[in-house]
Amino acid sequence: MANPRSKRVPGGALVIAMLLACLPLPGIAETGGKGTSEEKVESKPVQVKLDDQPLLDQDGKTVRFRTDVVGDRIAVVDTFFTSCGLICPILGAIMMDLQEQLGTRLGSDVALVSISVDPVTDIPPRMKQYAAQWEARPGWFFLTGGTANVEQVLKGLGLYTANFVDHPSTFLVGDGKTGEWTRFYGFATPEQLMEKVTELTKKRKSGGKS
Repeated sequence: MANPRSKRVPGGALVIAMLLACLPLPGIAETGGKGTSEEKVESKPVQVKLDDQPLLDQDGKTVRFRTDVVGDRIAVVDTFFTSCGLICPILGAIMMDLQEQLGTRLGSDVALVSISVDPVTDIPPRMKQYAAQWEARPGWFFLTGGTANVEQVLKGLGLYTANFVDHPSTFLVGDGKTGEWTRFYGFATPEQLMEKVTELTKKRKSGGKS
């Protein structure tokens, strides 16, 4: 029997390549996030605050960001809004590919977290539909909620922008247990993000040593 996934959504790597090929040069001026098609992916350690605000997931369930979503897991975080037509589909495709690479680790020791920067529009039913587009499995959280709560969480992560359409094309990868976080600037590949997840996992097993 043919894989139904192949009929609906192309592989993440293919989606990313197709979307990047459509980006205007030298940069992006279209509504839906800032970035450039030629920007080099860079990463650096950052300090974040996991604000334990109550938010809503794609199922309409109330969850606390630090306690219920991240917890003691390793987390990969990005931002999006459902009406974004350019940057967010690329970020979503990257996360979808990463989800496949994580396999059974997703939801157990690793969480994927996508936070809406437009919580007024992105109510849970809309988020549920958006999550289905990426075939999100349990362990991939799509978060919205009250504007003040969402902004507080985004500010703690260093991902807040006053105008939500200018949200950055970045990823955060960190360990909720040790507090070690890295920010990737630009369109990090699923392999780069997975490499950081693996590095954090090895540090745990070695007692914090690289």
